[in-house]
Amino acid sequence: MEKNSALVGTRAPDFSLLCTGTTPAERRHVTLDDYRDRWLILYFYPRDFSFVCPTELTSVSDRLAEFQKRECDVLAISTDGPDSHERWIVTPRGQGGLGGLNYPLASDESGAACKAYGVYVPRQHLALRGLFIIDPNGVLQYQAVHNLSVGRSTEEILRVLDALQTGGMCPAEWSPGQPLIDPSVTLGPESTLGPYRIEAIVGHGSFGSVFRAWDTLLQRRVALKILRAEGPTRSAAVLAEARAAAALNHPNICIVHAVDAGDLAPMIVMEFIEGQPLSQLLQAGPLSLAAVVSLGRQIADAMASAHEKGIIHGDLKPANIMITPATTAKIMDFGLAQRQARADDSITRNRDQAGGISGTPAYMAPEQARGEPSTSASDVFSLGLVLFEMITGRKVIGDSNLLEALRRLERLDPMEFAVQTPEPIAAILGKALRNDPGERRITMAQIAQVLSATPATV
Repeated sequence: MEKNSALVGTRAPDFSLLCTGTTPAERRHVTLDDYRDRWLILYFYPRDFSFVCPTELTSVSDRLAEFQKRECDVLAISTDGPDSHERWIVTPRGQGGLGGLNYPLASDESGAACKAYGVYVPRQHLALRGLFIIDPNGVLQYQAVHNLSVGRSTEEILRVLDALQTGGMCPAEWSPGQPLIDPSVTLGPESTLGPYRIEAIVGHGSFGSVFRAWDTLLQRRVALKILRAEGPTRSAAVLAEARAAAALNHPNICIVHAVDAGDLAPMIVMEFIEGQPLSQLLQAGPLSLAAVVSLGRQIADAMASAHEKGIIHGDLKPANIMITPATTAKIMDFGLAQRQARADDSITRNRDQAGGISGTPAYMAPEQARGEPSTSASDVFSLGLVLFEMITGRKVIGDSNLLEALRRLERLDPMEFAVQTPEPIAAILGKALRNDPGERRITMAQIAQVLSATPATV
């Protein structure tokens, strides 16, 4: 058998093969690129149709609608020529033929595709029963090679396809509708994930779980964010956003060390920060003006740095701001961060890029609550809400649902809240809490400048 050059996790080998229909006029060439943007099942089977071949090929054909429902095509390949394929397609099943087929048969008479996928037996010039599942990006996600006399189960192929398409971790006996493996249950103290040794579970969220871990390679403590299985598209989007955040380097922003699609689960490796969330600190009541000025300046300076690099946060709130024992603010979880196109000195996103409503109702800007795209001005509004809560101990919007938050935001008068706070907070809120983002005539950099000019003894 030829050495296998098809490796799971890498791009599947290309091919260009002649496919048969029921007549020579229906013959056509197919390539791997013809199946881009859809899943593909590649079936390799021996030439001359052994007794097992018709049973498995027709089994898949009879259930092709189930593959198509999963946006998956099927292509069967052998070293038979197209004439042989056409004869077998029209031969009735009762006579050992296929009696029709709902997907194409491809002829690999040279054996080139069989060799590329490592299923070619040169002495007999035939292919073993190779099964390969290729994702919409052309990446090989699954492979299995069977003995010539061993048939393949269509039910098992559908199960594996479902498992791959969930984007999560599936137990051995998993079937659609059953729960996936939860990393927070599977991973515990002393578990290892690559070079990381788990020490403790830090918390859970809608995104997944966070663990405190020790990086045995670089000898440092880190936080591992293991993403919950919500489909490959969701995971890919979160990982892409984390990669954008990894470009940030500021003393008041949590460092993203690495972003890994992972063999076990997608994960983000971050700086581990000792301390408590600002939300927990505020449970004890409002902070002093000096503390608000200090923390507010740090947060604004960090966000100004992010905006300068074309990145917004999108969910700036006390729960995403850690306060260390040295009273240093660290902005966490740029989970909604998006890299923005720059236009002059502003940061914007086209309206058609909006991905629906994202964020936390109590800290959303009005445009976010309306489902419009976030901008740097949205982060400014959110910081205004955080500053008011720090200095008064009360939330502007309160713990309300999205519809109630939207109603309150539409009626919000910035001066109503500005007059309840001392300077320089009042001046900032008067500009930051305007309903129209175009009228928020203050930036993060300007907020940091105003707070930096305030005496530390206020």
